[in-house]
Amino acid sequence: MTDHTAQPTMDYVAAVNALTEAREAGKEYLPIELQKQVSQSLRAVDERLALGVHHTIVALAGGTGSGKSSTFNAISGLEFADVGVRRPTTARLASCSWNSTATALLDWLEVDHDRRIFRDTALDGDEQREFDGLILLDLPDHDSVAEHHRLIVDKVLPLVDLLIWIVDPQKYADAALHAGYLRQLVGQETSMLVVLNQADKLTADEQLTITTDLGRLLHDDGVGDVVIRTISARTGDGVEDLRDDIQRAVAAQSMAARRLDEELGRIARLMRSATPSGAIEDLSLTTSQEIDRFAVAAGVDTVKDTIESATLADRATGTPPTFGAPHQSAVDNLRHSWIERVTEPLRGGFDTAAREAAGTAQQLHDALVASCASVTIPWGPVSGARTMRTATIAAMAAGALVAIAGILFTVFSPVALGVTLMALGVVISAGGYYGWRSLKKKIRYEATERAQAFDEDARRAIGVAITEVLFVPVQPVLDVHHTIRRTTRTVEKATRTDIPKAAHRDAHPQGELPRRTT
Repeated sequence: MTDHTAQPTMDYVAAVNALTEAREAGKEYLPIELQKQVSQSLRAVDERLALGVHHTIVALAGGTGSGKSSTFNAISGLEFADVGVRRPTTARLASCSWNSTATALLDWLEVDHDRRIFRDTALDGDEQREFDGLILLDLPDHDSVAEHHRLIVDKVLPLVDLLIWIVDPQKYADAALHAGYLRQLVGQETSMLVVLNQADKLTADEQLTITTDLGRLLHDDGVGDVVIRTISARTGDGVEDLRDDIQRAVAAQSMAARRLDEELGRIARLMRSATPSGAIEDLSLTTSQEIDRFAVAAGVDTVKDTIESATLADRATGTPPTFGAPHQSAVDNLRHSWIERVTEPLRGGFDTAAREAAGTAQQLHDALVASCASVTIPWGPVSGARTMRTATIAAMAAGALVAIAGILFTVFSPVALGVTLMALGVVISAGGYYGWRSLKKKIRYEATERAQAFDEDARRAIGVAITEVLFVPVQPVLDVHHTIRRTTRTVEKATRTDIPKAAHRDAHPQGELPRRTT
């Protein structure tokens, strides 16, 4: 017997909570209609979880005259559902429950008390035991002129575990069915069947022609993998196969969970459709490349080169080169290009919000002016260079004189004294030479350090301005965008919506539903 004590796992509760939080975070940016759909679907899933997943809800849906009620009676074995004669119309939701009153669930589904019947498998014996835990619903006609009927159908459809569409030979191609419903159920093929009723009115060739055309229409709808059955509710032909399909759904205790998987996955995909991939996640990671663009416009490299070359040539005197914010027109262009790059992957409200959040071109220019004004231009002679230059020149000159004196002494005085003076002169000159080289090295180092210090200071100033005016206001919009993407991606993985259909075979002890029969 089916275990009726199973409770929803925390994974589903966490998924609902995560999607709810993501929708709440994106309420300023997501389309209103999308938010309504997501809210309604999440509310339905949440309510379904609160009632437990230990029932298997199977719903018969279809248009006026399709034979839903006749099929309901054929499956339940009871003459309960209304079967019209002059105008076969199902006006109210009806249910048949096997071995469970399911009062709370039926109340939630708003099934009137006089429209509920119960099958007690203990009395029916083994014949009905395989349906233990099943709730079979006969929905109002989806194409009814009564608005209330359509509202009931629209409310119940997202909640069922197995949806069986009953169509007839005359209206199987009805646009109200295909455009209004089936095209909205892409991705839920494993929880659907399409049943062509009134087979007793068709020849074998006519059945093949209609089921082939129906298969083509379903393929065009995007649900081409859904199973097609052919039955006659009046004669009972094919009904037993349909009952077997339902029995397998009941036997697969994961059917309700799979339906929740599909619904949560559908909600996640719906939300992610408003947050396509490619958006920048963290603007701070792009700071360097954005600074490069503004630095070119501000002439940072030109000033940097001037500082370095003037320092090397010992001409860093007088008035230093000027440095300031880029021209207003350049700032306008740079800001526009930045906004286009950031918002290009965004859609709808996110695009608009990011553009509106970014500071104006005037604000950006003013911030750059103020920030760049704080940059110091390293300028002036290298500290100690002139003294060191004078000392090295004097040393080399003195060494030369001593060496010359040594040469003269070797001619006119004792040789030993002359050689000593010559050696001393060479040492003094060498000391002056190495001092000169040290001076050049010091100047080169100072030139590099000055240029580097200016470059870092200038880029820091530019970075402060663009971060303040552009990055900080826009980042919260991107944060919400990526929160929704990460959440929906996580939910899809958690609900196993990416598992191939073949992976569900273990859920059907008697094998998968057949692909198509006639």
